[in-house]
Amino acid sequence: MKKSTELLLVGCGCFFGGALRYVCETLIGSSVSEAFAILVVNVSGCFLIGLISAGLFKKTLSAEFGKLASTGFCGGLTTFSSFADGIVNLFDASQVAVGLLYIVLNMLLGLLAVYLGLKVVLKTKFSDFAN
Repeated sequence: MKKSTELLLVGCGCFFGGALRYVCETLIGSSVSEAFAILVVNVSGCFLIGLISAGLFKKTLSAEFGKLASTGFCGGLTTFSSFADGIVNLFDASQVAVGLLYIVLNMLLGLLAVYLGLKVVLKTKFSDFAN
């Protein structure tokens, strides 16, 4: 695949992922909290990355779709920078315990979501990836 095609695919995916993140932050952020909205998009994006990775592993998804969906869409949807900014804001507001809980939840739920995404598609054990 040509690099220009990859760039176009990633850019298109990023546009739609970023737009969905904005919608989630607006809807969930206004009704619950912006931090919870970021948690939702990060965990959802991790789950999607797991599904996509499994599809690429099984060769049921094309490399082109992988670039569009994984690097592009999921990259635009999830956002570590907003995650880090949210933690700094919580710490600045003297909500250190909430900030630490937020870090732990994002890490644990994100890893679990990737694993579940892989498991849903591959229907296999995690240890099978070590071989």
